[in-house]
Amino acid sequence: MKTKIIPAINAQSFEEIKEKVNILKDSTQNFHLDVAEKSFTGYETWRNYNDLDRLELTRIDANYGNNRELMPTDDNDVGNGSDGSSHKFAINNSVRSSSRIVFDIHLMIPLKPQEILKWAKENVKRLILHLEASSNPDGLLKLAKKTKKEIFIGWSPKITFDFIKKYLDFVNGVLILGVNPGRAGQSFLEDTYNRLAFIKKKLKKNQKLMIDGGINQQNLRQILTYEPDFIIMASAIYNTEDPFKTYLGFIEIIKNYK
Repeated sequence: MKTKIIPAINAQSFEEIKEKVNILKDSTQNFHLDVAEKSFTGYETWRNYNDLDRLELTRIDANYGNNRELMPTDDNDVGNGSDGSSHKFAINNSVRSSSRIVFDIHLMIPLKPQEILKWAKENVKRLILHLEASSNPDGLLKLAKKTKKEIFIGWSPKITFDFIKKYLDFVNGVLILGVNPGRAGQSFLEDTYNRLAFIKKKLKKNQKLMIDGGINQQNLRQILTYEPDFIIMASAIYNTEDPFKTYLGFIEIIKNYK
């Protein structure tokens, strides 16, 4: 099973993003940032693309069994190793290397073509576009392709396949949204299963399938039957007593899924 879980952050501020990244950054390199505007979703999140330049974060790569012990210290609390060198993490001997945090940007906002360039920061891996929110979807997608990022189309519940059909040949994949665009914590819409089955038949072998919204402990296994490449989870991870433990628990479910 190649499915990967990417933690999603639906935040009101840059500080909240940093806080949520820090909770899980020693267990995953990839985070999914929601960017929502009221005119499109009825709800607003953080959406200052300049903050991405300030998210110069790294993670500790460690053995799975010892990963919980590798907790980051405060960003301003740089300790000293036994050899006198400085470091930002309290680590043990299981550390292998460090790697940079990267982000998928889920743009649930109206965008003019030129505006996509502002989001194509160095630490951004994927751009997810809701073309129905743009007055010039063709121009937006054309310019997005020039960023050299992975480009996904976001397919919302109320959008027909006919709208996104003509764009499929020009993207790296599709994100199926299992809830209406907006805030985290919404209930999964049952018709999403039909859209998952449908889009699987339309995607080429080199295109990826991503599913986002309303995914939790109760429906995760059923979603896995559609073999998505990426599962995006927000409140099911972060709205728990121990998000780190919860995230690792979901990874175990995927690992043991048959």
